[in-house]
Amino acid sequence: MNRFYRTGISAAIAILTLVSAATAQQANLNLEGVVRDSATGNPVGCKLHIHSPSKKRISITSNSKDGSYLQTLSEAGPHRIVIAGQNVYTKEVIIDIPKSERFRVIKQDITVREIVEGRLLSSIQKGFEFNQPTLTAEGRKAVVDVADVLKANKAMNVVITLTPDEERLSGLRAAAQAEYRKQHDAWTKAVKKVKKGQTPPAEPAMPADPADPNIELMKSREAAITEMMKDVKGADVRVTFSVKSLAAPAPDVVVEPVQAASGKKGKKAAPAPPPAKAKPTVSTEPNLVITIGKVRSLYD
Repeated sequence: MNRFYRTGISAAIAILTLVSAATAQQANLNLEGVVRDSATGNPVGCKLHIHSPSKKRISITSNSKDGSYLQTLSEAGPHRIVIAGQNVYTKEVIIDIPKSERFRVIKQDITVREIVEGRLLSSIQKGFEFNQPTLTAEGRKAVVDVADVLKANKAMNVVITLTPDEERLSGLRAAAQAEYRKQHDAWTKAVKKVKKGQTPPAEPAMPADPADPNIELMKSREAAITEMMKDVKGADVRVTFSVKSLAAPAPDVVVEPVQAASGKKGKKAAPAPPPAKAKPTVSTEPNLVITIGKVRSLYD
């Protein structure tokens, strides 16, 4: 047997080995199943990205009416299936596809966590220190957890609702009106002592309604959360804020005018408001609540 003959036989054997190995890695089957929500059991329509051992990728969509999906596969081995979409949490499943010489069907049902608008993600009674913009340890953890969820699910949006710890405007009104009443009483006494022909002192001006300190507090709390979300892609659009205000009591009505002496008979001094009743309303609601925001469809 000459050298060329032996070389030819070796090459033929190598080719047959390669063909045999390639054939052994072939599959001939349908992968099918149903995608359902893990909480409700309802069928879910979403994207399934199938990554084969040879790094090929096939993308299909499960039926939104019954959750069914079907894909013919021709390659054996572990396939990585990434379930994603606008309406589901991203999830990965590994399915080992066996070698097959004849046509087969492999059934693989998949459960996912559906993204539902308004669904509660976190509710923290004391997410912030009382009347402060500083997050508590529990509040900080909730924000970090949601940031991680947003990073993993790039189509998800959230709404963060902030609630003041107490209504503080009425207290400021009461203090302002108490000071004004004090000035007004002093002015009334001074007017009574004015002699004929003398110019009476100027009446003190009614104070303007004070600004609600909770408005600035909520802005500071929003800024604290925004800073923690800076590494989340598109956070300026995907994270929205809502503020639940605590209504302050309406200012008290002014009482009847008080008679005060003056240079002209019958002239009356302007009335002074009664003291405001300062009863701050302490909130019983969580001051940090996070829910899922607007959910887009697969075709938006």
